[in-house]
Amino acid sequence: MKKYKHPSYPLYLLPVLLLLCQSCVVQKLDYTPYSQTDYYRKTLAGLDTLADRTATCDTLKAGWAKVNITPPAGTPLAGYGKRKGMKYTAVHDSIWVRTFAFDNGTKQTYFVTLDMLIAPMSVAAELEAKYKSINLQPDQVYLAATHTHTSFGGWGKKLAGRMMAGKYKKQVVRQTAQYIIQSIKLAQANLQPAKVGYGTANGAAFVRNRLTGSESERDTTIRFIKFEKHNGEQAILCTFASHPTILPSMQPILSGDYPSVLVRRLEQDVSFAAFSAGAVGSHSSVYSHGDSFESTEEVGQSIAQSILAVASEIETVYTSELQYRRLPLHMPEPHWRLGKKKRFAPGLFYTLFGKYDAYVNSLQIGNTTLLGVPADYSGEFMPLLEATAAAQNKHVILTGFNGSYLGYIIPDEHYNLKKYEARAMNFYGPSAGSYLTFILQKLLAK
Repeated sequence: MKKYKHPSYPLYLLPVLLLLCQSCVVQKLDYTPYSQTDYYRKTLAGLDTLADRTATCDTLKAGWAKVNITPPAGTPLAGYGKRKGMKYTAVHDSIWVRTFAFDNGTKQTYFVTLDMLIAPMSVAAELEAKYKSINLQPDQVYLAATHTHTSFGGWGKKLAGRMMAGKYKKQVVRQTAQYIIQSIKLAQANLQPAKVGYGTANGAAFVRNRLTGSESERDTTIRFIKFEKHNGEQAILCTFASHPTILPSMQPILSGDYPSVLVRRLEQDVSFAAFSAGAVGSHSSVYSHGDSFESTEEVGQSIAQSILAVASEIETVYTSELQYRRLPLHMPEPHWRLGKKKRFAPGLFYTLFGKYDAYVNSLQIGNTTLLGVPADYSGEFMPLLEATAAAQNKHVILTGFNGSYLGYIIPDEHYNLKKYEARAMNFYGPSAGSYLTFILQKLLAK
């Protein structure tokens, strides 16, 4: 039998073939205002019909727990494509999942933050398959991450995910999900009546706007919630907008970057502490000892001291108000940029990155609302969200990386900047920033 051979075409025909199928690879950018689109109308319709998860009943109980989720050495790192799947050989910081449980007698909900780049889509899917076994619905679990770029990978299935997080390892995904479930159970078992208070500290010395260099257009506020149980135990859940990208990208050492230092220092004074990345899009850390562990110590210790300096003055009160929601977020077709006026076709984007459902979370504890987004969301939007929350007599805390990923969400006016955040990592077009911010404002007002 003759062996089949692929036909050979002259190389000069390749440009012709590419030209003929250009629409399959390259398309024009779409500047249609989001308010005139189907995806906007679908998201608004979902918001209008969103189930009311408000539950006002008994005094709020809170519990907390942490579980070490560090996988074995030889697991790839996650955070930089140029690592090409590099595996870590040493551990500087153990990697943890830290979980808060909340219960007011009628409803229970959980805040889960991981010492990872993101809460990965593969881990979120594995979790959703397990929730039923512990009598939970997906909207009861609010996922977040510290966004350290030196934690473990092995969770990306598509090509782009493997470039950022190394070769996919099913066992790592399963084990991570199991540890998260364990932390939920432990936090639930630790529930006790608790007072709640909201606080802020000044973090201006530790953050810069790396996209524009603006001093005024940056989120400099360290936000935190303080919990006090009747037995005297205290916990702090804090966020900040500074990217945990201090350590060298090609150093094969597992670390939580400055967030690990931060929570360790807080836990010298309180029973439990957890950190989640805030509106880190376009924001990075300021430090003085180069890309080193000295700098992670400097930033983590300084932020912790800023919180502790004001934490004792924060008034805490008993509350019965507990509310949680999960809103499906419909998005435009991907606008992965190719120059100033073109984008790659959506099919090519999905092939490389995958196609995932997106959603936003809200969790209200007393008069503080947490909003969870699937993105590097820019700190430049925080004044808008805070004004909306203030009009409702609320405080607002934003966290990122909630189990899906939409890339960088930046202000529309920065869309044409020749910067990494605006070109390579802006996946959803020129109005993605104003669209998502509008939806978050509507969710706050609801």
